[in-house]
Amino acid sequence: GGATPGSTQSIAYLLRNDVLTNVEDMRAEVSYLIRELDKGGKIGQDGLELDDLSDMIKMAKDGMRKYLDVVPPNELEAARAKFRS
Repeated sequence: GGATPGSTQSIAYLLRNDVLTNVEDMRAEVSYLIRELDKGGKIGQDGLELDDLSDMIKMAKDGMRKYLDVVPPNELEAARAKFRS
């Protein structure tokens, strides 16, 4: 049960899920890179590329900014105050 989410809330859910997906993808990519480095792999020219990881970081960061933009200002400030205390 419960109320049907409004369009702003639906957008917030989608943005949140996108951020979480990108964070999970980053975790998997970092694990892969660590395994490859442990096998003697190198980062850089003719080695492991960091472009995918960089793209995931950017998408997660951009998604989080968009998510925070839809949070009502009073709720955002209340959440930030909890982290400061």
